Amino acid sequence: MEVSDIADKVSRLVIKWIRIAWAWSLKFVKISFHKRRLGKARCNLDRRMSRLGAEFYSLHRQGETEFLKSLVIQQQLKIVEEAESQVLSLLDRADVIQKEYLSKKDAIASESVEE
Repeated sequence: MEVSDIADKVSRLVIKWIRIAWAWSLKFVKISFHKRRLGKARCNLDRRMSRLGAEFYSLHRQGETEFLKSLVIQQQLKIVEEAESQVLSLLDRADVIQKEYLSKKDAIASESVEE
C-alpha cells in the first residue's frame, strides 16, 4: 500500500466518523428538546390526574355513588386522556428520532464500505 492509499482511507474514515458525530449531535439536541417537552407534559398529566382525583373525592364526600355519570368527572376524564395522549405522542416522537439516527448511522457506515 502506498502512502496516498493510506491517507485516502484515513480521510474517509475521519469523514465517516465526523458525519456520524454530526448525526449524533443532532439527535442529542432533538432528544433533549423532547425530554424537556416530555417533562412538562408529564407534569401537566400529573396535575390533571390530581384534579380528577379531587373531583372523585369531592363526589364521594357528597355521597355520590355513580361517578361516571357526573358531567364534571366526564370532563376531567377527557382532559386527562388528552394529556395522556400528548405524553404518548412525545414518547413516540423520541422513538422516531432514535430510529432516524440509527438509520442515518447505518447509511453512513454502508456508504464507507461501498467506497
